[in-house]
Amino acid sequence: MQKNLHFQLITVILLHQIDVSCGFTSHYSPFISYGTNSFVQYAKKPKRSTSNGKGFGKPANGFGKGSVDPMKKTYDVSPTTLPLDMLQRTEMMKDFFASYDEWHPLFGSIAANDSVLASSHIDASLFTQEGLSFSEETPWEKLPQMPSGENKDSQMETVSLVLDSMQKALTDIPVSQDLYNTNPDDNNDMHFIEEGRRLLVLERFHVLQNEGDAHGDLFRVCWSEIHHLVTEGNTDKGSLIILEEYTSEIEENGGIEQFVDEKIRLPLQFLGLADSLEVAAFKRGKICIRLIHQLGAVPSLEDRDKEQSGFQ
Repeated sequence: MQKNLHFQLITVILLHQIDVSCGFTSHYSPFISYGTNSFVQYAKKPKRSTSNGKGFGKPANGFGKGSVDPMKKTYDVSPTTLPLDMLQRTEMMKDFFASYDEWHPLFGSIAANDSVLASSHIDASLFTQEGLSFSEETPWEKLPQMPSGENKDSQMETVSLVLDSMQKALTDIPVSQDLYNTNPDDNNDMHFIEEGRRLLVLERFHVLQNEGDAHGDLFRVCWSEIHHLVTEGNTDKGSLIILEEYTSEIEENGGIEQFVDEKIRLPLQFLGLADSLEVAAFKRGKICIRLIHQLGAVPSLEDRDKEQSGFQ
């Protein structure tokens, strides 16, 4: 297994040397990630590398001003703002579903079943509805895969900036240079793979401008995206929601971590979807919320080869 992980690690390194992050503002050509079930679209055509051949790892002069600690995980993060007591959480969800009653049709349409914890707060008929209606009157909406409209160019530049930062954080992880490294205490390789594969599954990108109801806009985009990911039903699919500016309105409401815990993670738990959707908030150039639907296990190369050869 260790050998397979190292092969996958090298594969991810090679993919990221293609410079995924700059592809949103220049030439577009999709490529398939070797060793995973997902792909990154709109990747830039390869350009001449400026690497000095010393591989990846922490730069000699540190991570630099404004950069992030690449060893800080954006996955396996436990909620930090929620009470441990389940009775308190239940009371929070009672208030949540009462406050967002106009969203009940969407919540009912994506709930895992009609007996989830949220069923005591949502009309039973909404769990059996066929499809969800979209109109100018509904608070949710169908969102494009990529930024569009009159602000498309500036928003694509923001996406590129964030992906540059994500790639930089990834390649700053000090990994083993030894393909057959068997040191059980070396967890950096696995950390690199876990962060890298979460980057590779991102296919949908949204940039929120600092206009109007920032808190409401963030809620709308997050839950519209959650509905899209759940109803499409595909595995290893992700969306990245980027805040152009970290608004005072969101800060006054407890910050991005509290928003994610109380407005997304806990409701997903009550809807029976906590194990299906991974939600993370972090800063990579800008404040981001990442949503991933049914992230699979790290595949081994033997499994991949068996599938390609027609063996089970």
